[in-house]
Amino acid sequence: MTLPANEKVLLHEYREGGFAEVSLPFSTEYAVTLNINGRPFVTMACSGSYLREHMAGYLITEGIISDPDQIEKMDIDEARLKVNVLLARDRMIEEKLERIKTITAAGGRAKRNRPSGRLIRKKLPQVRANTILQSMSEFLSYSREHEATHGVHSAALYSLEGERLVFFDEIGRHNAIDKVIGHAAIQGIRLEDKMICSTGRISSEIAFKIINARAPVLISRASPTTLSVELLRRFNILSVIRAANGRFFVVNGKESIRV
Repeated sequence: MTLPANEKVLLHEYREGGFAEVSLPFSTEYAVTLNINGRPFVTMACSGSYLREHMAGYLITEGIISDPDQIEKMDIDEARLKVNVLLARDRMIEEKLERIKTITAAGGRAKRNRPSGRLIRKKLPQVRANTILQSMSEFLSYSREHEATHGVHSAALYSLEGERLVFFDEIGRHNAIDKVIGHAAIQGIRLEDKMICSTGRISSEIAFKIINARAPVLISRASPTTLSVELLRRFNILSVIRAANGRFFVVNGKESIRV
C-alpha cells in the first residue's frame, strides 16, 4: 500500500465579488509514530511517503545513529501509521535515546490527542471579503526583513475592520504565530473580534495553535494540509487560504464572510 500524496477538498473561491464552489488538491498529512526498540519515541507530522528513507535519515540527522548498519530491522505499518525500528545494542545509542525526546523539523511534533470539544466554536464573527483582501495586501507588503532576506515568515493580528494591531517576522511560521498570540495575551487583547494573518502553510500544528488560543479567524497566503482542513472545520474556525491578488479560498466559515 502507498499512502496518497494529496486529496481533493471542496472549497469556496471568492473572486470579483462572488463565491463559486471549487475542488482543490491539498497535501496529505499523516501523524506517523516511530517506535524504537519496542518503545514509542516520537510522533511526527509528515507526508507519509518514503518512510524507510525518512526514518533512516531522521535517526542519522538527530545523532541517534551514525551508520545505517546500526538499524537491525525496520518494519513499516502504513495502515496503523507506525514504523518499528530495532537498533543495534549499543551503550551510546541507548544514552542518546534517553536524552533526545523532541524534534526540531519544520513540521515539529504531531499531536494525536485532539483538543477538548469545549473549544468547538458555536458562533463566528462577521468580516467583509474586501477587508480580508485589503488586510492581506497590506500584510504581505509590510515586511522589510522578508524584502531584504527572503528568509522569514510573518504573522500579524488585525481587527475585523482591517486595522493592523501587531506584526512579527520570524524564521519559523510556528514561532511567528506564537508571538502574535503571546503578544495578545500579555497585552490583554481579546481575539474574539480579531484576525490572525500568516504567510505560512497551515499544517495540523498551526491549526492546533489557533484552536487552543481560541482565535476565531485565520487567514493565510499559503495552503493547508488535509489534516488541518479537518481540524479547522471540526472546531469551526473561520479559515481563508491563498488570499492574494484579489481572491481567496474559504476552508470554513463562508457564511460569516460578507460580500
